[in-house]
Amino acid sequence: MNILRSADIKAIAKQVAHEMNELSDKLLNVQNVAEMLGKTEGAVSKMCQRGQLPHHKHHGAIYFSQRELENYLLNK
Repeated sequence: MNILRSADIKAIAKQVAHEMNELSDKLLNVQNVAEMLGKTEGAVSKMCQRGQLPHHKHHGAIYFSQRELENYLLNK
């Protein structure tokens, strides 16, 4: 029978916390993305209209998944 030591449990908890953080996503708005890309909000909106950025619309507002946007920009 294997018994976990306190140090083992802490290491496992740290790894689980790290993996959960990797899986989390952040919702961004046009202002956040404009700041991130060094562009104006209008430029970001036009990029969305042209299909140049992955985005989602809800009740007329544009939102971005940080993970989707980062993946898109890395693979562009």
